[in-house]
Amino acid sequence: MNILPIFNILYIILMMIIDFIILGEIFRKEYIRRRAALFLTSFIGYMGVEAFAIGDILFYHGSLLIELLLIPLASIPLILSTFVKDEVIRLKSDILTGLTFAITITVDEFAMGYLYSGAFGPHTSNLFVNSVSNVAFAIMMMTDGLFFLAISKSKNITEISLATFAISMAFLPSLYLGFPKEIELIVSIITSVIMVINIITLYLIEIKRITLEGQLFSISLALLDFLMMLGLDFFVIFRDLLTISLMIFISMIWYFILLLHSFPQRKINFGIKYPFLFMIFVNLAELSMGLGESVLGYRSIEWLFPYNPLMMAEMMISKILVSNLVLKALFISFAYIMSITMTPFYVIMMGAEMSYLVYERFKHVKKVKKWSLVIITGIPLFTVLIPYYTDFYVFGMSGMILPVTLLPFIISIIAVMVASSLFGRRAYCNAVCMAAHMWTNVFYDQFKPKRSSKIWDYLRWIFIFPMFLTFELYIGEQLNVINLPLNPLNLYGMLVLNYVWWFFYFLTPFFGTYSCARQGWCGFGTFAGFFNKVLFKISAKDVNVCGNCEVKSCEASCSIKIPISKDILNKGYTNRISCVGCGDCVEACPYENLEIIDIRKYISKS
Repeated sequence: MNILPIFNILYIILMMIIDFIILGEIFRKEYIRRRAALFLTSFIGYMGVEAFAIGDILFYHGSLLIELLLIPLASIPLILSTFVKDEVIRLKSDILTGLTFAITITVDEFAMGYLYSGAFGPHTSNLFVNSVSNVAFAIMMMTDGLFFLAISKSKNITEISLATFAISMAFLPSLYLGFPKEIELIVSIITSVIMVINIITLYLIEIKRITLEGQLFSISLALLDFLMMLGLDFFVIFRDLLTISLMIFISMIWYFILLLHSFPQRKINFGIKYPFLFMIFVNLAELSMGLGESVLGYRSIEWLFPYNPLMMAEMMISKILVSNLVLKALFISFAYIMSITMTPFYVIMMGAEMSYLVYERFKHVKKVKKWSLVIITGIPLFTVLIPYYTDFYVFGMSGMILPVTLLPFIISIIAVMVASSLFGRRAYCNAVCMAAHMWTNVFYDQFKPKRSSKIWDYLRWIFIFPMFLTFELYIGEQLNVINLPLNPLNLYGMLVLNYVWWFFYFLTPFFGTYSCARQGWCGFGTFAGFFNKVLFKISAKDVNVCGNCEVKSCEASCSIKIPISKDILNKGYTNRISCVGCGDCVEACPYENLEIIDIRKYISKS
């Protein structure tokens, strides 16, 4: 019986117990002597050196020289302790101590992973891959996340975010080198679910903690989420494990730094740059996640991964021959972004995030609008049922997966027209459209536009012409009058909902909420807005109250910047095509003088 593997496991377990005893004591204490901290750092370093040396000598035919070379490195903190002043320090305020601990702990767990891989694999030619891509390293990361969350005194949103960040690393597919592809897919989906939870916590931290620490925390973790998902893409496309292993190693160091060091809590000017950076990294993380999971899951779970985004993008690029470099670059970016953002996995992931953020927003308002419940229900219905499981083409994505013919298309358009006539434009824009995030995400109040711009009133009508042209081309193709290489309805729908939308999503800090309606780039939304003129309106109970109002809170609250007061004084109500029926003006009125009129009001009156 070979006792070496058993010895390895027992040694790793003993090291983890000792590490948690030391770190648990340090984590609970607010103050510690500097020399004691440096001594403990070297002690953890020595354990890491021993683990690495044992693995190298027993399983990789290494020399004792490796231990002699590494011991001096682990002794650096101990040597420094003899020169520094032995004073009491607040651990979380001393960046040098926190950084030293973070690097040492990460290297220590890296060494334990290397020791485990020597006995059980993987055995590749790369040190990083061997050390990170194994079960022992994953268990350590999961245990770290759960242990530090358990001993935390506050267990606030930051602690939960750190825990989900650490646990997500434990399930990345680099862990399962040599395992069947089904296992890779399962654990990568688990990773994505945990990372979606992590992203939601980062949204909440980003808006609630307007401090240097809060912004550094949310932006840095969003960046590392993106880098790890980029590593996932390299793994599933090229079977490259080095990238993802390096990203996990870097993420671990930063995880322990955030755990052991508190950055300045000073207030900052929130402005645009912080949320803009955050939104870019979050969007790139979600995009990379959608690509990696869909490529990995293609043909495994057909309803969730019905096609390979890379294959679809390459197919589209091959059909459109463009010689101009700028146009070629734009089309290539469109092909790749579109093919990822329309995948069922990506849409369900985004729908889950946005639904929770709707809930989070309305959880804190004093008077919950009933319409918010429709949105919470509508987003999952749109993201799951409508685009993928019916032939009713509600202007977006289903045609690339299920063939849409002329009759279902006409029925779906009529359905939108009827719903918008009865309830206003919000029946489409707020109840089912993914762009509802521009209303409900956590930046809602911060990035409402401050003033109106006449230019968008004119551009809105320019943007609607391509939509009508698309309708005509599609009908002509269905009636065999013309023949086109690509379905025009699919192309335009994907351009608007899967490409333009994606850019405006992270440009929310610049263009404001409801850019789809205010800037009018969503032609179909403008089309639905025509039916605001039928039954829907924002009406004043008493026009005289509005005439005597000086604060104009209704107009200040409007995301579209409609001149509500002017309309009401002229005709007693407002029902402009651009109005999305969010009802914020109704809530903002200090006199409770505004109300939403739609089919329900007429029925109740009758």
